[in-house]
Amino acid sequence: MVNERSPISSTLPPLPTKIEGILSSLGHSIPWRAEVAGSAGSGRTYWRIGTAPDSHILLQSHPADADYDRFLSVTRHLRETGLKVPGIFGSDDENRLVVLEDLGSTLLLSQARAAGFPGNGDAAKLEAVYLPALEALATWQDLGTRAIPACRELSDRVFDLGPLLWESSYFARRCAEESFGLPPERLAEPALLSELAHLALRVEAHPRVLMHRDFQSQNLLSRPDGIWFVDYQGARSGSSWYDLGSLLWDPYVALPMDLRRRLFQKWMELVPVSSAEQAWRDLLDAALQRVMQALGAYGFLSRRKGLPWFGQFLVPGLSILAETLAEHGAMPALTALVDELRLLEPGIAASSPGAS
Repeated sequence: MVNERSPISSTLPPLPTKIEGILSSLGHSIPWRAEVAGSAGSGRTYWRIGTAPDSHILLQSHPADADYDRFLSVTRHLRETGLKVPGIFGSDDENRLVVLEDLGSTLLLSQARAAGFPGNGDAAKLEAVYLPALEALATWQDLGTRAIPACRELSDRVFDLGPLLWESSYFARRCAEESFGLPPERLAEPALLSELAHLALRVEAHPRVLMHRDFQSQNLLSRPDGIWFVDYQGARSGSSWYDLGSLLWDPYVALPMDLRRRLFQKWMELVPVSSAEQAWRDLLDAALQRVMQALGAYGFLSRRKGLPWFGQFLVPGLSILAETLAEHGAMPALTALVDELRLLEPGIAASSPGAS
């Protein structure tokens, strides 16, 4: 969920009768007291109706949202398993509107910013706010993985070789080609494609758990009873290291590598591994996949979706990718490509629409 800078209206549109009835039953009345609580690159808008502690969230999806039904089913299932996802008070499926529990506004991102990140902030303070997120991820993997067989919407998607190769091609097209202007033939060099294929094969071979698929600081809300999850409709079975890579290699926060290592040590206290050295290598592989996916998304959202706010993370994201490749030390073709991109400036955002 993005709490900043998508070009959306600040005026709540007229509501259908069914949603009016749900809100009225929860103690709200016309005229609705409403404000934008957040938005997402997918086009969803979250409205806060009323004021805390009696407020609720109205999720406004869009007609082409293929994950709308999946969101409802996955939310109910995860909540039944004991995971901290918002409760559903009712929905109008024809109009793609859902009334949800309000989890508040304290994002992990806001806590990271309070600690001075991204930048030269207070690493000890940041580590303290990230520890509950590690604990939440361990719980997510434990309870969520055991619950996969009972939920068709979770079991029918697997993060295997196809989606992993899609991520690296997304990075190549939306970031390297469209945002930085590299020609397609540069991105089709055999040595590069071989490295990316072998990376995908390594990540595909990781033990599988329930992946959130977007486990980063804007999708984790801090409350007195711990971390709560949002934007999990892409959840699926996949790499046990991918979500941790998403969290620790999040370009919105840009953790220093030494802090990533310390948090990795904390993770191994929660989820023991047989070899710390191999686990670190697996985590680096997953992080490379994730950062490439994020860079592709920043290019797509800023250039194709008219959301220029995301473009500011292209250059920092490349720096994170370069730093991670240096730590990895075994992908010279990708390293050369990233070094080349870092000598360039991202182009001016295009306004033409495009597929994801």
